[in-house]
Amino acid sequence: MITEPNDKNEPGDESDDPIVAEVREIRRQLLEKHGGFEGFMQYIRERDAQRLQREKEEADRRAAELEKSA
Repeated sequence: MITEPNDKNEPGDESDDPIVAEVREIRRQLLEKHGGFEGFMQYIRERDAQRLQREKEEADRRAAELEKSA
């Protein structure tokens, strides 16, 4: 549905959008939990390193299983 812009609903004005409000609140909570942006980015890097380690371990396990069955 296309609406005509007006004083309250200008393009780019998401102040009344509940999804935008929810995303902003979640972002605020994450930043608070991790001590700001740098803390949050460190958390993301740590989680990514853990994920990569799990993937490597899984690949190694599968390779060992294939080696046994060959």
